[in-house]
Amino acid sequence: MNQSPAESVDEGSLDAAVISKVWPYFHDVQLAGTRRLKGRSHRVYECTDARGGAVVVRLSAPHRARFGIEASLVQRCRDAGVPVPAIRYVGNQESAYGPVSIMVQDKVAGETLREHATRVGPERARDVVRQAGEILAEIHQVNTTEFGSVDANLHGTDSKFGDWFIDRLEAKLNEARRIEPTSGRLLDRAMALMRIHRAMLDDCSPKLLHGDYSPDNLIVEDGCIAAVIDWEAAKSGPPEMDIGWWDCFFESPLTQASELISGYERRIKFEPERLLTLRHLAVLRIMIGHFSWTLSVGDPEGIKHAAERIELEVDTADSWAHA
Repeated sequence: MNQSPAESVDEGSLDAAVISKVWPYFHDVQLAGTRRLKGRSHRVYECTDARGGAVVVRLSAPHRARFGIEASLVQRCRDAGVPVPAIRYVGNQESAYGPVSIMVQDKVAGETLREHATRVGPERARDVVRQAGEILAEIHQVNTTEFGSVDANLHGTDSKFGDWFIDRLEAKLNEARRIEPTSGRLLDRAMALMRIHRAMLDDCSPKLLHGDYSPDNLIVEDGCIAAVIDWEAAKSGPPEMDIGWWDCFFESPLTQASELISGYERRIKFEPERLLTLRHLAVLRIMIGHFSWTLSVGDPEGIKHAAERIELEVDTADSWAHA
């Protein structure tokens, strides 16, 4: 039986063919090589030209890609002075395995903040983490409308933050309860905490959130933040959500959230009580989503970590809940 092209050629070769096809649209120099990079949501390649220049190409199935939206909000950030890589091309192409969405950005020289902090140690990393806080404050000055995932006009899906923060979590809660019925009591306690803070959530003002602001998405060159990358999870909401995300997954002796906040407050001051409460609520919501996801993919360590963090937030609520 004859094999189709998608069955007989590996994914990397098919991707290279797509890149070669679109290369003339954004570059007038010959393509010299491609190299696969790590990417959680998309297939990512570093492509070099005949003069030694480099771009990063991301490919995805069209139904999963938000490249047009991402290009629009990245341009808004560039206009606001946020360091982001220039986008060279966004489009769709047919390929041997169906339609492909493509986005091409300039590659920024440097290393990730995680790599930088590991290399230089906590004392020298502290200043760069504070720089990351200052840049986060700049991002949060970009105005949006409404809340949740944004469109190309930075308009969110929900008129009130509580609608997105609480109500859109129901599907994940139901899935978690279906997979692990014994989780119901812990999840009920967590959701009760969120609901008593609904008025505070609905009082939030919308701002642009990166959605995945982390040491992995900040590029450092010569001791300075050179670029903020990977905007696919951008949302509209209160700034404390980005702080909570860092808290959840990236708090470490090398990249402390307290240093991030210290840098942030060089530009904009937080209201301490509000920051404390919304930061913990953000952690709680993120970890409920993470708990549901790790259950669905059968990740025992992830399940354990998420459940323990949810329980910790609930058990210590007297110290941070201010409904």
